This record gives sequence, C-alpha cells and structure tokens, in this order.
Amino acid sequence: MTTTALGLALTWPRRVLLAECDPAGRRVLPGFMADRLREPAGPGMLGLATRTSPASGTELPLEEYVVPISEDGRVDLLHGVRDPRNASQLAGLWEPLAKAFTARDGDVLADLGRVGGVETPVALLDAADLVVMVLKPTLAQVDAATPRLEVLRGLAPDRLALCLVPDGPYSAAEVERVLRLPVLGEPAFSPGDARVLSDGARPRMTFRTSLLMRSLESLGRRVRTAITEPVVAEAEQVPRPRVPIRAAGKVRR
Repeated sequence: MTTTALGLALTWPRRVLLAECDPAGRRVLPGFMADRLREPAGPGMLGLATRTSPASGTELPLEEYVVPISEDGRVDLLHGVRDPRNASQLAGLWEPLAKAFTARDGDVLADLGRVGGVETPVALLDAADLVVMVLKPTLAQVDAATPRLEVLRGLAPDRLALCLVPDGPYSAAEVERVLRLPVLGEPAFSPGDARVLSDGARPRMTFRTSLLMRSLESLGRRVRTAITEPVVAEAEQVPRPRVPIRAAGKVRR
C-alpha cells in the first residue's frame, strides 16, 4: 500500500501531502528517502501527537512536521511512527489531524495501513473524499479484505474503491464481482521499479517515464475522477454471486 501511495504522490499534478498514518510503522524514510533526504526529518507524526491536547481546541501546527520529498517542493511527507508500540500515542491525534488535512492548501494522500482493528483511524476515514483499498487478486488477500471492507462500509459506504496489484490469478472483473466495488486501476507489475519506491533502490534513467509510474499517474486521474463522480455508488448495485469462490480457490467465471 505504501508503495502505491508514494507513487501516486510523486505523480500527483498539484501540491500534495503524503501522510503515513499506519499504526504499524513508517516505510518511506527508511525506504525511498534513505539516501534522498536533504534535511532532518524531525519527529513526524509522533512529534505532532505530543502537540495535541483535546482540551486546547487549538489548530495543529501541521506544517512544522512535514518535510519535502520532491525536488520541486510539490510533494511533502508526514512520516509515521518507527515503533508500532507508539501507536497508542496516536489515538488522540486522528480527529484534529483530520481537520488539519481538510484545511490544508493542497491534497492529502493518507496511508492508513490495515484498517478494521481497534487502532483504525476512524476520524480520517470519516473525513476522506475517497477510501481506496490496495490488494493483490489472490484468494488469501480477497478473503482478508472481506471483513475489513465490512468495517469500511459502515464508515464510508459511498466512498470506497479498489486498486489491484496485478500479481495473482484473478481478473479485476472477478474481484469486483466478489467484493462488490469498482477497481480504479492496476498499476503495472514491475518489481524492479517498485523497489525504488519501497526500498530506495537506485532508479534506472527511464524510471520517471516507466510503465509503473505512468500507470500510477493514470490511477491518480481515476482517483480524482471518482471523487467527483458517483462511480463507487454505482458499483454497489452490482449483485453479488451466491457462491463467488469455490472451495479450491477458483472464482466462478
């Protein structure tokens, strides 16, 4: 998910903030930004949490905790916690952070990690224009997605969509039928280029114009369109098959 979110941010056409809100821990600083950071990253999300007082009612100093991650200064990062044991300290941050994201000049892409558990940042989901679940089209990941989507349908019923990492046996149409949500895109499966985003691998000269980055740019366009057009609501009307997955793991065709 973080790889996709980072790729979206780097290909976004206007000012954007990538916020690592996954309680399980950060990925961008020790990955993509490992050899690219030109200034101290600061305390990020955890530092911002220490400035949060539910009783104060004051606005969060969000801009003090973000760092630029693109050469043109168009893309900023609010990096997440390093140690998942610090996740409990973020519980009081989500509501004021949602307000700060909404008020910020520019767009925000928030990586929430695996939602559905007790640490799910509900306030961020409530404030989101669109919630996109990233998964592979495999039986295991579709099965894991089902209960999480049940939670999301209770929080953002008309603002859900899917993104498929095309590394599995099933088609987008099959996954749409089973999960009853539209697939906005399938970023190109290119492990070498993906490692640039996930692990900070050295990019080839054509990385910026690679099939992966071009497909992520296309996904971004579809995300922005889905925010303004009711494609998600229409997909909810697709009837779910009575037996969508066989015991052997095959999706009925």
